[in-house]
Amino acid sequence: MTEPPARRFLLVAPAQRRPVRDDVLARPPVPQDPEELAQLLHTAYRGTIDDEGESLDDTRAVVAQLMAGVFGDWLASASEVVERDGRIAAATLLTLWQGAPFVAFTATLPSYQRQGLARAGLQRAINRLAAGDEPCLRLVVTEGNARAVALYESLGFVPQAQSPFTWPRPAA
Repeated sequence: MTEPPARRFLLVAPAQRRPVRDDVLARPPVPQDPEELAQLLHTAYRGTIDDEGESLDDTRAVVAQLMAGVFGDWLASASEVVERDGRIAAATLLTLWQGAPFVAFTATLPSYQRQGLARAGLQRAINRLAAGDEPCLRLVVTEGNARAVALYESLGFVPQAQSPFTWPRPAA
């Protein structure tokens, strides 16, 4: 018997500038990053509530789709990766989906979690959007992902009325 799909909820936060620490190892994603991004996402999501059994090759395909605009126009200038010890340790990856900025993925390698990388990356993204006169940032969270919900709420994200959310799957 197949388990029912996880319920996901759309959250939105106003694009309000707030103080956030700079990180000299944070930078926009570049064309050479897809393999490291795939490894980051695959490792960060493995064994979590958001793990749907994807292989590393599946995750590589998702990263390629992200950068090709399948999940909305890729907002590389508002996105960022953070390096630690010579590799990408965290990423905040945004698209323009249904006319508004959207967090397609935010992930941190397990060995770097609980150090504020996701919080700082999201706030820097919000600050970049606010500087560009964007009114808000949206994202989707899986029901039961308590750590993510706590993080998002602390940054001002609130549920949008049209929850629960069903992500439209790209054509194969």
